[in-house]
Amino acid sequence: MFLKKYFYKVSIAALAFLGAAGPLWGKSSSELLYTEPFDLAAGGTTLTRASQEGIVFANPALLPLGGAWIRWMGFQAGFILDRDLAQSAQNGSLGGATGSGESDYVDELFSRSVHLGQTATLSFLNQNFAISVFDRVEVDIAGERFGDDGLPSVNFGVEAYGGVLTSYALRPARWFSLGFTAKHLYASEPEIKVPLTDQEKIRQLSSDTSALREQIAMNQGTGSDLGMLFLWQGHHLDLSMGLKVEDIGSTRFTGDQASFPQTYNAGFGLALHGTKEVLHLSLDYRDITNEYEEKTFKKVYLGARFMLRNMLGVACGLYQGIPTAGLRLDLFLFKLGVTAYGRELGTYPGDRQRNMVTIYTSFGF
Repeated sequence: MFLKKYFYKVSIAALAFLGAAGPLWGKSSSELLYTEPFDLAAGGTTLTRASQEGIVFANPALLPLGGAWIRWMGFQAGFILDRDLAQSAQNGSLGGATGSGESDYVDELFSRSVHLGQTATLSFLNQNFAISVFDRVEVDIAGERFGDDGLPSVNFGVEAYGGVLTSYALRPARWFSLGFTAKHLYASEPEIKVPLTDQEKIRQLSSDTSALREQIAMNQGTGSDLGMLFLWQGHHLDLSMGLKVEDIGSTRFTGDQASFPQTYNAGFGLALHGTKEVLHLSLDYRDITNEYEEKTFKKVYLGARFMLRNMLGVACGLYQGIPTAGLRLDLFLFKLGVTAYGRELGTYPGDRQRNMVTIYTSFGF
């Protein structure tokens, strides 16, 4: 029972620390800091079409395309849960079946990860201006049979994103729009490895969360983005191309946090529409100059969205080569949706893949 006992102790200590630590930030890939969940269901494609506050993070040049002067004003919150973990709990296999031995529990511990998170945004968007305050935190806990010292360990990783973004956009021609975003961010991305045999370290983490907090530097940074959209509109067919320069001149932070390098991104979209429904197909390619030195599969996003009478949305796609799908119901002031997707936290397909589901709700108009 040794592994089970101390795994729980370290898990509780880490969660207690995260609850007390406040805003945390970090970024080690070309992924957006925040992607609206319905857009995430469409493979994370956002440069030629984005939902609600997702426009501010994706491509501010999309602002002038809205039919109404106020595009969105409201609050959205979501909860992220590891699908594999949820399935294990539902099947009663989490922690081993009744009567199973110690070896069964250990196999379970080191074969499954724990990935949890939350997102929240408060935003106002009209056809020329937008402001959004946001927060995103994801926690990843995974066992490692042979850690740095050759002994079993538990690895804790945090990705947290938050801050405020403001955007301004113009549409000087029917076929062209231009947008600019200024942003103030907080950033840190801790990774902590704790050997299960290091009882003194576990005791320290369990009794004194300040020891954990000392390993996290609170960093602030200010940056900007520039977005463009070229649009050809027909009676039933629209073609679009979105371009974006993200983190112009690099976004630099206080403390030891590495800068977010300047990246170039391009997207292409095709929309088939009738009077009350639209099908949007899109392809995005992020970080064209490979500033983050990622494999191609992590930079290609492909998706499709179908909206029926602006009330029911269905989306699917590929995000980092992993299938995505989602539904959204829009009841005017209240929206409810669910998105299933995956992320590769490692460097190659299947390295540290996490399969998640996000359940979210919005209040606003």
